[in-house]
Amino acid sequence: MLSQAEIDALLGAVADGSLPTEDQPPSLSADGRLVKTYDFRRPAKFNNEQLRTLQAIHETVGRIAAARLSSFLRSTIVIQLAGTDQLIFDDYLSQLSLPTELVVMSTEGLAGPFLVDLDMGFALAAVDRLLGGPGRIPPERHEPTPIEGDLIARVVAHLPHALNEGWSHLQTMDVSVTETALTPILLRVASPSDVVAVLTYEVRFAGQTAPMTICYPYSSLEPLLPRLAATMWYSQRRLAAGNSSVRDVLETEIRSVEISVAASFRAVDIPVEALAELRPGDVIRFDEHWDEPVLIAVSDQAQAWAIPGRVGDRVALRLVSPLQPMEA
Repeated sequence: MLSQAEIDALLGAVADGSLPTEDQPPSLSADGRLVKTYDFRRPAKFNNEQLRTLQAIHETVGRIAAARLSSFLRSTIVIQLAGTDQLIFDDYLSQLSLPTELVVMSTEGLAGPFLVDLDMGFALAAVDRLLGGPGRIPPERHEPTPIEGDLIARVVAHLPHALNEGWSHLQTMDVSVTETALTPILLRVASPSDVVAVLTYEVRFAGQTAPMTICYPYSSLEPLLPRLAATMWYSQRRLAAGNSSVRDVLETEIRSVEISVAASFRAVDIPVEALAELRPGDVIRFDEHWDEPVLIAVSDQAQAWAIPGRVGDRVALRLVSPLQPMEA
């Protein structure tokens, strides 16, 4: 017989989880062998070493994608890997916030397609930024218009380059977009019960955050699994370190960024009545002489002085001072 104190102690142990119950089987069997619980509904096919290697690869993917999108959107964007996990594909789809920008990608380096989920909030904020706005996430999710869809496609086009660079230390990739959708109903990436590796990113921009995920079915990565060992990854990375680096990629991207350069004359005052009577073909006379220097602004920042002139049949400017920040 147990005393009341012993019964209370047993009940307390069950409550705090220190005593196994029917839902928490013991770690040792009756004959003393170690027993490990295995969920056949959610099998673990990727080992920890493979997941760590995927994490290392996709940390680089995030940095390169952030650099490309920052130059494209002319705004600081940080894409940081927040987690790496393996799920059932159906469970992954159930976590998506719809509508969302689902992008199916493929490459000869893998045995099948994989999926990228670009959050619709971030996609619409990028569209707002491309159209001259501050790049704010809209208060409500909505399906993009045809014009918004075209602009979102231009944002998505930067992701395959980042994936190619991220995988380059281990495998040469030529990733391409094969299909996009707003819901996963008609997508054929994996069966609902397939195991997938999910890389979850946190995208930070303009004081806001949005998620982005990359989902690899086990069957797609299966040919590369032996090479996802940490020793293989770091040896390949050392060999490739002398050929390219993230710095080289960033420098190449920055050199291709287009910026606005404008020449401005001094303002001229005219009466409101004269302004109202202006017609096409009328001439507005400035107070400056033709050979006096005009101010050159780079991205709305005064940088230099230049003399206006012509090269052939085109208007041109000849710099008379070096490019450097200055007061207008």
